[in-house]
Amino acid sequence: MDSVFEIFKHKIQNNEKLTPKMQAILSASLELFAEKGYSNTSTKDIARLADVAEGTIFKHFGSKENLLYASILPILSKSLEVLIPAELQKNKENMADLSFHNFFHHVLPDRIDFAGNNMKIWKIFLTEYLYQETMRDNLLTLIPGALFQEINQLLNLFKQKQEIVDWPNEEIIRLIISTVAGFVVAKSMGLSSNADTNVETDHLILFLEKGLQP
Repeated sequence: MDSVFEIFKHKIQNNEKLTPKMQAILSASLELFAEKGYSNTSTKDIARLADVAEGTIFKHFGSKENLLYASILPILSKSLEVLIPAELQKNKENMADLSFHNFFHHVLPDRIDFAGNNMKIWKIFLTEYLYQETMRDNLLTLIPGALFQEINQLLNLFKQKQEIVDWPNEEIIRLIISTVAGFVVAKSMGLSSNADTNVETDHLILFLEKGLQP
C-alpha cells in the first residue's frame, strides 16, 4: 500500500475544486501537523512551507481548525479507503463463509504494517485526541463511509453466526481500533518482548477473539 501522504497528495491533485494554492496549503498542513503536531503548528508555518501569504489560508479555509476538520479529515477519510479488503468488494457472495478468526488473520497483518508505516499521521490524531474534545467527537468520522459500511456488514454477520458479542457495532469498532492502535504504538516505541511480529499479531487476534466472544 502507498503511504497516507502519497495517497493524500494524489487525492488533492486530482480534486478540480482545489486551486494550486489550496493544494499547497493542504499538503503543507498535513506535513507540519504530522511533524510538529496540530497545536504546535501556526498558520504562519503553513504559509511559509506552502509559499503563500498567511491571509490566503484564512481566505480559503477560514481558520486552522476548519482546515483540519472541514478539509484535511474528509480527504484523509477518502484516502483510507485503501484499507477496504479488495476481495470483499469483489466477492460479496462469499462473505457468508467468512469467520471472525479467518477474516482477522487475513486482513489485520497488512493493516498493522500500514498503520506502523504511517505513524506520523496517526500522531496528529493520538495527540489531539487526548486534549481536544472536537477530535474525540470526530475520530470515528475518519473511517471512510464505504469502509464503515463493510465493517458493519461483517460485524452483523459475525453476530448472526454467534462468533462475537451482540454489542453496538460502534462500541465494538472503538474497542478494536483502540486495541490495534495500542499495539501499533507500542511496537513503534520498541515496547515489544517478541522479535517475531507474526507471533505478536497472532496473540493480538486471539486477544480480540477472546474479548469479543459471546
